[in-house]
Amino acid sequence: MIRPVADADIIVIGAGPVGMLAALLSAQQGLSVLLFEQSAERPVQSRAIGITPPSLEILSSLGLAGTFIEQGVAVRESEVYSRSIRLGGLKFSRLQSDFPFVLSIPQDRTEALLEEAVRAHTAVNFLRGHQVLNCSEDKNHVIVSGNCTAAGMFHYTGQYVLACDGGKSTARESLGIPFEGAPDRYTFLMGDYEDTTGWGKTARFFLTAHGSVESFPLPDGKRRFVLRTPAYIKEYTTGFLKAEILWRAGIDVDAVAQFWESGFGVQRYMARTFCKGRVFLCGDAAHLMSPVGGQNMNLGFADAELAAWLSKVLLEKMAPNYRVCRLYDKVRKKAVNAACRRSQLMMLAGTSGGRVWSAIRNLVSWSFLHSPFRRYLIELFSMQSIPCRNLKNYRKRYERELV
Repeated sequence: MIRPVADADIIVIGAGPVGMLAALLSAQQGLSVLLFEQSAERPVQSRAIGITPPSLEILSSLGLAGTFIEQGVAVRESEVYSRSIRLGGLKFSRLQSDFPFVLSIPQDRTEALLEEAVRAHTAVNFLRGHQVLNCSEDKNHVIVSGNCTAAGMFHYTGQYVLACDGGKSTARESLGIPFEGAPDRYTFLMGDYEDTTGWGKTARFFLTAHGSVESFPLPDGKRRFVLRTPAYIKEYTTGFLKAEILWRAGIDVDAVAQFWESGFGVQRYMARTFCKGRVFLCGDAAHLMSPVGGQNMNLGFADAELAAWLSKVLLEKMAPNYRVCRLYDKVRKKAVNAACRRSQLMMLAGTSGGRVWSAIRNLVSWSFLHSPFRRYLIELFSMQSIPCRNLKNYRKRYERELV
């Protein structure tokens, strides 16, 4: 039976980083929030590690940026090498931002910090072990139903839903929104090791004829290495990662402590619409792309911020639903399309091998890194040049469009 009054102003489906941020941003606006997560416990893999300046500005609006910075590594410089020759570097300290760096922090730590904040907020009711199986609308509410591992079937109603439930989004599928795209040909292997390189807080990229290697500092004296593989290789099944790091970059990690390893493929998908009726799609539920530069998670943070604000706009009847949906869809697709184009360029530059191509690429890289164009590269890798990157810089424009 549909209740005459909703159980919450906002229902958030999925408690990954994007979902928990969406819940906190909604609660900050004085809205009541139900947050559902099907997993009974939080994952502990490090996975995505980069939080860019626009996302740190969003976290700052919640009073969380300082805590995150204390728990991560502020990467203020990256260097680019051929196998042994330095081609140049990028200094993020030149960014016009309160956060002139990219924060390296494992995803499990990001989720732990966000969950702590969620559980401390009285306006958020966080329900783990609740798998949402269906999401539908009536005239005045959204109805969310599913199965709880401890208590059986559940049914709740909300005024609006922020669907942050991943690439296999139940909410998106329930509403019949097509998810268009295909897997890409690129596959990768990454691993976290004890950092014995002596590179400190600097990120390094190796562009060699044998393939690229990316390396990023992590908290607690660890360092991540990422490289492209000729085909999908499942983690821990071969010594491929260690052998290729040595072959491509001359870095021997054979006797170094390893903490985690993961193989993954690249996918490119986008929902046909990011907003339908009372439901906003955020993060992986709306788009999937190359993880280069942590773009998908950081785009998801911006999705969540805008969706939370627009939900408040709708609840206060400051704009009609069709205008809000149109704005959200247009704005977020503009950002996603820009990020997709950039990720494809970065993938092409960083994954192709061969002596001739590598020589041309390295010459072009050296030229860019020693020219005024370097400024553009700094903004590209920090996502400062992504359009509509957060609400702080675009809110007034959005308000004019909603009138």
